[in-house]
Amino acid sequence: MDTDTGVGEKNYSRELLYKLRLSPLAKEKPKELDAVDTILKPQRLRSAGRTPNRQPDRLQTKLSQKQQQWRGKPKHAVAHTAEKTEECLHKVSNPYKRRPATTEEEAILRQARSILNKLTPENFAKLAESFMGLPVNNEHLLRSVVDLIFQKAVDEPRFSEGYATLCSLMRAVEVPREENPEEKIKFQSLLLLKCQVKFEHPDWANFNYELWDQKVASATSDAERDRIHEERTVELEKSKQRTVGTVQLIGELYKQKMMNLHIMHLCLHKLLTNKRDEENLECLCKLLRTVGGLLDSAIDKAGTFGQCMDRVQEIIDEKAVSTRIVFLLQGVVELRQHEWTPRRKEEDPKTIEKIREEAAAEQAYQAKTERRRRNKHSRKNGRNQRQNQHPSSITSENYTSVTICSSKQDALQIERIERLDVTSIALKPQLAFNRPKALTKANSAEPKGSVRPSSSRNLTRQLSRPEAPKRGATGP
Repeated sequence: MDTDTGVGEKNYSRELLYKLRLSPLAKEKPKELDAVDTILKPQRLRSAGRTPNRQPDRLQTKLSQKQQQWRGKPKHAVAHTAEKTEECLHKVSNPYKRRPATTEEEAILRQARSILNKLTPENFAKLAESFMGLPVNNEHLLRSVVDLIFQKAVDEPRFSEGYATLCSLMRAVEVPREENPEEKIKFQSLLLLKCQVKFEHPDWANFNYELWDQKVASATSDAERDRIHEERTVELEKSKQRTVGTVQLIGELYKQKMMNLHIMHLCLHKLLTNKRDEENLECLCKLLRTVGGLLDSAIDKAGTFGQCMDRVQEIIDEKAVSTRIVFLLQGVVELRQHEWTPRRKEEDPKTIEKIREEAAAEQAYQAKTERRRRNKHSRKNGRNQRQNQHPSSITSENYTSVTICSSKQDALQIERIERLDVTSIALKPQLAFNRPKALTKANSAEPKGSVRPSSSRNLTRQLSRPEAPKRGATGP
């Protein structure tokens, strides 16, 4: 600090600063700050011996708020004068709100839809009992329930078996007709009538192409035109999938004995009317995969099902449809040849217990495969060690069996032989462990008097026989 001018860095002691803190002048607001609306709190400084606080300001604010809650608000804290502005969310004038049911019929249909949405193999029995307990007491309400079940089964073909089982439980439900209360109308009659109408007049056949063409013509840009084309493709595909779902539901109802054999033969005949109608042929494949085994084993005096399969084979041979349909038909023919047992089982809804059993079986299979791999690896290492062992170290005590190979294809496993000199066998060239696969003409002829391992008995006899002296050899 410059002593003459009094300008520079000044140092104050801790005691002086504490005295200034309690001074009345330190508690008054400076006059120069009257025009300032907001006074920001400076960051709290730490003592000289500690590291500076490097946390972000937002986190420091949260920490200070928590400290205030626990320690209480400081007596001499400076309050913020600026109010915190909150951004208001955009609210529409008519937000969606689930309106309460106005009639008793609407409340029953809501409850029925709620039960169908929760239907799973795990809780099927409980929910089916609740569904059958609904107070369906008039024809209009019964038709609405039938339409609801049919729509759910068509949109969710994977759960069609469960919906067909529910329909089987509801088949005996009957209500009085509106025109003539003395007559009764059954749930089964309305369901079969619904299936017949949708089967004879599928959604894809009633697709309104003209309406979509008008939308495409009224499009003002290429992007909008492409979007309309995409929407039309999606809607057409959905209509085709609903038709396939209708056929699958018909098959599942036949499994539940809600349809007779004559109705199924009529369905097959209609689907085979036009050989080049790919949509009908695809529905035919779905129907045959669903109930083909039952139709093939049923008593059919006229042989209708056999004629149907002959017709399918003719379509395959002609190849007048796309390759995808030909392969679908070929798959049905092969499925019949394998007694309607598919190579890959389709994934159906499963219970939690079934999933746990499959997971446990998969883990057991993986553990078994790992054990086999380890055993094979250990056997291979042991075999390599025996092959690399020096012949002088081979004794009859080290081995309980000897493998003698005349070639890579032929191998003889000879049990332990008493009084067998394993060392001499290992040193003989014709009984070498790594004999080449093919020999040249010069080496193909075996030496006279060599051992030919044709059988274990002959080999034992030849090895145990004492070696005869060579011709011309002199005695010791």
